[in-house]
Amino acid sequence: MKLENRSVFGWPPSAAAAAPCRDGLVVHYDGSNQGLAGKGHDACRTYWRNTRKFHMGPSRNWADIGYSFAVCPHGVVLEGRGFGRVQAAQPGGNNTWTSVTFMSGDAERPTAEQVAAFKELRAWLRGKGVAGAVRGHRDFISTSCPGSILYGMVRDGSLTGNPQEDDDMPLSDADLKKIRDIVWNTDTAPAPGTAAKDNPTWRHVNILRDAYSSVQQVKATLAQLARQSPDVDEAEVARLVLADLTPERIAAAIPAELAGQVVDQLAVRLNTPKE
Repeated sequence: MKLENRSVFGWPPSAAAAAPCRDGLVVHYDGSNQGLAGKGHDACRTYWRNTRKFHMGPSRNWADIGYSFAVCPHGVVLEGRGFGRVQAAQPGGNNTWTSVTFMSGDAERPTAEQVAAFKELRAWLRGKGVAGAVRGHRDFISTSCPGSILYGMVRDGSLTGNPQEDDDMPLSDADLKKIRDIVWNTDTAPAPGTAAKDNPTWRHVNILRDAYSSVQQVKATLAQLARQSPDVDEAEVARLVLADLTPERIAAAIPAELAGQVVDQLAVRLNTPKE
């Protein structure tokens, strides 16, 4: 793999925070035709410097260039934030996916060298533990990125070399809905407290609703205490309640990988002032 790291451009290590970014690769493009395939590689370097300058300028004010990597028409991989850094490329996946932008626009088909560079980068990142999945920017938010040509290549497997490899194909909205239904609506979670006597298992979503109901009761009690005793420190009481609301305790009723998220959401709701 032909890699030009940040030092080639005189950039210091990225100021972006560390993040796992191991769920796979997200393909991006510039949005306007660049014509870089017909120019020397120095034009690609200039483009990359200008992209970083724009991203860090007043219109974006980001900590660094938004992407982890870029692939140019000459078959060179250019380092942006690099691997394992929070990105500013695809909201909803900036901490979990690695972004790769093609230096091209909507009407430009990537060169064979560009596609080969992407595949080499993907293989290199898989050696670092990144999953093989490849998605387009539009799989995360409503956008035209990465354009019709590149997104078609994401969908048909042209960027992975194996369109039949499930791990390499984006999940459709219907597939994602099925997964959410299985996670939240499967009646396998042990019911809390006395409910377990007559109804030993609940859906995961009902566990969360039950916990939220309890939180609302706590908030109502805190409000009543505050009215009756002005000296009551609601924030301190809330802190003490949350101190016992650990992922380990909730994991007994909800899958461990979801427990932390549940605690975070309940903490937000408990500390939100009542309107």
